[in-house]
Amino acid sequence: MTLIQHPGSDRQLAAISIDAGLARDIMLMLTDAHALIESLASSQAPAAVRQAAAAALRDADSPYTPASLAAALDQTATWLHQARRNATAGLPLAP
Repeated sequence: MTLIQHPGSDRQLAAISIDAGLARDIMLMLTDAHALIESLASSQAPAAVRQAAAAALRDADSPYTPASLAAALDQTATWLHQARRNATAGLPLAP
């Protein structure tokens, strides 16, 4: 699990309804953000870039590191993709 869990949150339920087009756009945005942050956190990135990315998250009081944020974004995009696919699985295709 890459998303940060808070005590008691496993007993909470949230449900939202969004249209498939918006779900697709959010999924694409999360995928792009994941690619960008993963690149910033990569050992291939210059040390100054990695340090700046980590500092930006610390300054924002984020509980994430660049690497854990990239993993959480990937997991969230995957969940959204699966939810979108499952929600439309039984619908007939338009002619």
